[in-house]
Amino acid sequence: MLLFILPVDMMKEGSVVTLRNAKIDMYKGSMRLAVDRWGRVEVAEEPTDITVKDDNNLSLIEYELVSVET
Repeated sequence: MLLFILPVDMMKEGSVVTLRNAKIDMYKGSMRLAVDRWGRVEVAEEPTDITVKDDNNLSLIEYELVSVET
């Protein structure tokens, strides 16, 4: 397992960040962003016209693992 901390200043409000080879892991009922060793996190140098859909914020939902008998 490779663990590293992303610089927080990259994740400023209003900046556009490109994630490659990233996934969401569930950790203690919350979602955590994980980038593997071949992953990249890059901040866009040019401003873009992106509208973020924030009315369905899945990060605010607490998830629970449920076992289903088959």
